[in-house]
Amino acid sequence: MSQAVLTSDRRSHLRRTIFVIDILLLLAPPVHWLFSDGQSSIWYFLIANAVVTLSLFGLWMTRDIDEEEAP
Repeated sequence: MSQAVLTSDRRSHLRRTIFVIDILLLLAPPVHWLFSDGQSSIWYFLIANAVVTLSLFGLWMTRDIDEEEAP
């Protein structure tokens, strides 16, 4: 399987975007709980944690392989 080649600037931008989305997602529960009656809070918690976990995999995929291969 071939990997898509990302430049370091594009990789850096992608990492920042993932980080901002995760922060916004994790800061959203207080707002969500304020406007909901509490019934969907557990689903929000589970889905938010799953998305953040998947984003960690995405960050791992954007690592700079060239830096790791250097002695």
